[in-house]
Amino acid sequence: MPIIIKKNNSNNLLKFIKEKLISKQLVALPTETVYGLAGIGTSIVSARKIYQLKKRPLNKKLIFHCSNINMVKKYFYLNNENLILAEKFWPGPLTLILKRKSKKIPLKLTKNDYCAVRIPKNIFCQQVINLLEKPIVMPSANRFKKLSPVSANMVFDQFKDTNLMIIDGGKCKVGIESTLIKVSKKRLETIRLGKISIAEISKVLPFVNIYKSENQKYFSGTSKKHYSPSKKMYLNQKKIRINSAYINFGKKKKGQFKNLSDLSNLDEAAKNLYHFIFLADKNKDFKTISIAPIPNYDLGKAINDRLRRASR
Repeated sequence: MPIIIKKNNSNNLLKFIKEKLISKQLVALPTETVYGLAGIGTSIVSARKIYQLKKRPLNKKLIFHCSNINMVKKYFYLNNENLILAEKFWPGPLTLILKRKSKKIPLKLTKNDYCAVRIPKNIFCQQVINLLEKPIVMPSANRFKKLSPVSANMVFDQFKDTNLMIIDGGKCKVGIESTLIKVSKKRLETIRLGKISIAEISKVLPFVNIYKSENQKYFSGTSKKHYSPSKKMYLNQKKIRINSAYINFGKKKKGQFKNLSDLSNLDEAAKNLYHFIFLADKNKDFKTISIAPIPNYDLGKAINDRLRRASR
């Protein structure tokens, strides 16, 4: 059975986590996006354990997490457009595809020598990585294609059959995975939509041409079916179905199960999305889950992307 440890600021806890990671064990850590399943980034053994525990295909590459830009520059090439984006959006929910610089990063964890990299905006997570003095690999702490966890209890629910250590840092502030892009030679490829919109990125890099990626299927969040609960989901529902948990957005509706945001706030909706789907999935009073229409702009595009994949 997993062990949940409440996050605290003691050096003892940080050192304990460091020791576990150095000994090639895995730890579930909170970030601002979702909870992650962390292993030391310079160890192929740790990476294999992540793939095995998540039941994740080996062709789906893991995201490297660093504690600061200096660490990124030590292990990866960070320059030109990517450096501009890093200085603007890091730490935060943006993942960049960068070329490996250090051979301490296992080649098998790259795709043609390229890796997905970000700096999380979670102080505790940064402290862990900083103490290690090397990156960690950390995909979402879920089974492959299943619902991403935004709380320690959601992680626990997916790994009941393991002895995984979970650090409880409370509910994630963003609630959906990072925006994932590849930028080179004035070309920006959108791989996964997230909290930071492509419109925001375009303001920082107005000179780049934007493309939707067609051949980056080996990175996170690109599977057609993903983020899925056990129950069938219906999208863009304006009326409440019989025996269906109705997750509303905006004006309150009689009979709703939950409301992502009474005030139609997309940030609030993203934060609540996975948690409310999880609650509906576990509620025995309902056979299915219904989701109200979500506006398809800015963060709404990322929310709708998750919902489409989750409902397949």
